[in-house]
Amino acid sequence: MVHELLAEGRANARTSRELCKVLNITPRELTRAVQKERREGQPICATATGEGGYYLAENKEEMQRFCNALLHRAGEIHKTRRACIATIDNLPEA
Repeated sequence: MVHELLAEGRANARTSRELCKVLNITPRELTRAVQKERREGQPICATATGEGGYYLAENKEEMQRFCNALLHRAGEIHKTRRACIATIDNLPEA
């Protein structure tokens, strides 16, 4: 389990590369494992700043910050989707 390899706090984040090597899995498999564990209630957070990596939330505030970052990313994805849908009208028929 991924969460068993993680420490609490953003300062203790472990990179995807490191976790993949330890678990002997691909980056995609790691993403799926983290997603599964999060949905099972593990407080796994991630950061893309600095070297980036995964860590366990140290407290409620840290978990809330991560949830806020997810909401922001979801909003950006939604904006991009709307732009792509608008582009459909400019493309030739199949």
